[in-house]
Amino acid sequence: MDVKRGISGYLVASLLLHLIIGIILLVGIDFSKPKRPESKGEIVNAVMLDSEFLEQQAQQIQQQKKAQPKAAQQQKEKDKEDADQARRELAQEQERLRIAETKRKEAEEATRKAETEKQKKVAEQKQAEEKAQKAEEARKLDAQKAKQAEAKRQEEELSKALALKKKKEELEKKQAEEQAKAKADAAKKAEADKKAKAEAEKKAKAEADKKAKAEAEKKAADEAAKKAKADAEKKAKAEADKKAKIDAERKRKAAEEAKLQKEMEAMMQQQLEAEANSRSQAASAAAKGEVDKYAALIKATVERYMILDPTMRGKTCTIGVKLASTGFVISVDNGQGDPAVCRSGKAAVLKANQLPVPKDPAAFEMLKEFNLKLEPSI
Repeated sequence: MDVKRGISGYLVASLLLHLIIGIILLVGIDFSKPKRPESKGEIVNAVMLDSEFLEQQAQQIQQQKKAQPKAAQQQKEKDKEDADQARRELAQEQERLRIAETKRKEAEEATRKAETEKQKKVAEQKQAEEKAQKAEEARKLDAQKAKQAEAKRQEEELSKALALKKKKEELEKKQAEEQAKAKADAAKKAEADKKAKAEAEKKAKAEADKKAKAEAEKKAADEAAKKAKADAEKKAKAEADKKAKIDAERKRKAAEEAKLQKEMEAMMQQQLEAEANSRSQAASAAAKGEVDKYAALIKATVERYMILDPTMRGKTCTIGVKLASTGFVISVDNGQGDPAVCRSGKAAVLKANQLPVPKDPAAFEMLKEFNLKLEPSI
């Protein structure tokens, strides 16, 4: 609206300026003299007049005034004043037009700046929206990755749990097989002892028939047998009490151990009539047999977990192992022998974690701290 007003004022001022110049030219014409050739100059329709052109026009008017008679001197002076007034008004109009043009340019510049600022804000808003969209996409991607990572972790935990469960079942199965085998061995041994006892009784009866005259000695022998039986029962009871205390610590196998205890007591009852020395030797032999059997089982278990290397062929290592009554490994030393075999053997013992041990306290006492010799078969 301000620009339109400036243009309208500009046109009005231009028309007024041309009208003033026309009046000045008409006033300055000398009608008493022959007419001079009319100027063929063209009037330039300029927005702003050149100051040099105005000066030429003023000089021309003054020259025309000097050429007039003295009778028209007053008129000339008046015309001069009018020309000066016209120049002043023209200068004022030019200044007003310059100011209007400056305002118009300033308005255009302000409009251009406002448009530029608007475009800048639109661009910034668009950039902010794109940034927010990218941030949302990144958040969704991170959430998806986190969800996938959680699913993978749960799957790995499930796999580990299944593997652990399988390993536990295998261990329990193996322990059950070992217990069944031990029970079968015990039954076989009891049968053998029973047969031996029957043979001994038969032989004793035959000898008693032959030695009828030695009844006094037989009576003394019977009393000694009774005493040995009482001693054996007392010792059996003490061993049973000790066994019961150990069994109390292993609650999970209480039923099986109680059954085994009864079988052991039955076996001991069948051996009461044997001599104390023979019974002691038999017990020692049985314990030694248990020790040898479980030593072989322990060695086989450790060798199964060992990581072997061709460089270990023909090399050995002896490792010291300490076990709890449940078979769990309490400690294992670094071993003596080939370093590679010792490292692999120690790692295998720790990996096995729990080794097979005999239920017989006497046999376990011989195995709770032992040296394990490893000879890799490659």
